[in-house]
Amino acid sequence: MGAATSPTGTPSRRPLWFALGAVGVVLVVALIVVLVVWRGGAGTPTGSNDTLPGTRPTPSATAEPQAVAPAAPAVAAGPRPTDCEAIYSPAMLATLNETGTLNPDWAEKDAASGVLVGTEDAELSTLIEGAEHLTCVWGNPDGGSGSGLTSNVVFVSAEQLETVHQRLLALGENCYEELGGIRCVAESAESGEGVAGESHFLRDGIWLATHYVNAGPDGYTHDMVGTIWAGA
Repeated sequence: MGAATSPTGTPSRRPLWFALGAVGVVLVVALIVVLVVWRGGAGTPTGSNDTLPGTRPTPSATAEPQAVAPAAPAVAAGPRPTDCEAIYSPAMLATLNETGTLNPDWAEKDAASGVLVGTEDAELSTLIEGAEHLTCVWGNPDGGSGSGLTSNVVFVSAEQLETVHQRLLALGENCYEELGGIRCVAESAESGEGVAGESHFLRDGIWLATHYVNAGPDGYTHDMVGTIWAGA
């Protein structure tokens, strides 16, 4: 027998398997890269609603507390005259001009005289001076005399209005309901010096405070009420 010989096909098949093995490795590596990239992209949240299972979303910012506006003063809605001529009817204004002058210069210059306030009570005077108000003085144009009157149109809250009412009651003034509000009056006994008194009217955030000495035509307060609340 002759010597055995190696199969002629073996040398050519070994390089082929080597090549196929190399190609397979490349394909496996490529597949791993694709899987990693694909899984990495899917696992990364793309928006605020993409959350991982078992986790809770957290707010991106804390809401600022809203400021609360302060409550407005409880002032009753009502008329708001801006000058003394607006609180009298034309007829009453004509009558008052016959016997005196509206807001004479001396009254404004002599504030210490007390004629600028429509009451003699210190507590009520302080309330008038601390609130928004009109001052309407009728007196002698040449200076102080034995007659004249002062009316304050005072703009107050409902609570202040009740405070005034209670103070007038405590002072012993006669208070009663009239013309849609509360009227309080007090008058001194007539003497050789004449008569002095006060008239107060409370309604809709307005306090009409009047102090008079030997002055004041009949129906004075009623005329103010009818003019200020005309049509009400």
